[in-house]
Amino acid sequence: MSRESANKAIVGRWFTDFWGERCNLGIVDELAAPDMLLQYSLHEPRRGRDDIKAFMSGFPQGRSRISASGARRS
Repeated sequence: MSRESANKAIVGRWFTDFWGERCNLGIVDELAAPDMLLQYSLHEPRRGRDDIKAFMSGFPQGRSRISASGARRS
């Protein structure tokens, strides 16, 4: 597998597991750097795995989702 293909697979997993229909918080520990910065509009920036997982745990379940292709789903 080329580096480009491997990177695309990682990004696809992030979108599917983090932003998908059901958030799998384990993906944060698996793929995110310990000091990752998450900036989501209308929210304060979140830094670090624990802060990002806390943000997603409190995020409304009825939110609009983003698919791995970038197209929005409701």
